[in-house]
Amino acid sequence: MNATVTKAARAASNPDDINAQIETLRADLAKLTATIGSDVSDGLETAGRKISESGRDARAKATDAVLDHPLAAIGIAAGLGLLLGLVARKG
Repeated sequence: MNATVTKAARAASNPDDINAQIETLRADLAKLTATIGSDVSDGLETAGRKISESGRDARAKATDAVLDHPLAAIGIAAGLGLLLGLVARKG
């Protein structure tokens, strides 16, 4: 164990070794940051595409439902309008 401590003490006493290690760590951190940034960017791009597709699908389903059942859609819209009007009036 004393040999390990002695090696560490010698390594710590040499400023050139410490500077080299710091520069290596900086380079590794820069690579890691670039990799993580790229992965996050790709993930956000994929999530954006999926959300966009889901939105288009929901819009198409809603449009089809209204076209298939126009009277029900009018009744639902009128009911929601009445409820919102009552809530706004009391507020």
